[in-house]
Amino acid sequence: MTLPAPEATRWFGGAARLVPVQRHNDSRGSLLPVDFAQLPFRPERVFTVSAVPPGTRRGGHGHLRGQQLLICLTGKILVTLQRDGERVDITLDGASPGLSVSAGIWGEQTYIEEHSTLLVLASDPYDADSYFSLVGAAP
Repeated sequence: MTLPAPEATRWFGGAARLVPVQRHNDSRGSLLPVDFAQLPFRPERVFTVSAVPPGTRRGGHGHLRGQQLLICLTGKILVTLQRDGERVDITLDGASPGLSVSAGIWGEQTYIEEHSTLLVLASDPYDADSYFSLVGAAP
């Protein structure tokens, strides 16, 4: 089942939710400060995904532990999340809030526009053993 997300801010009982981020735009460009103390978790790892051709899907997995905050810096990215037979599609762009995703949720990102860039803040260090790739495979 696909749920439309235009007015929703929380999904899966709050395990995925929108988190406000302050963006400052003016003629000099765009500034996105991230105050770790105001995030739903303390980041241990930060990475970006960029230069992805439009239409390309990334992710396609979930995490058994930890949380992530996804912030679209530029462009437009469709984020698909699934858990326990429920599915939600959320479009992030350069003006969107961040999307906090807890453990146990499968996710995939489809890069819609050229030059889309995704910033990801993660609560845990990289651990390939914490990934699950099949929808519904989380315990």
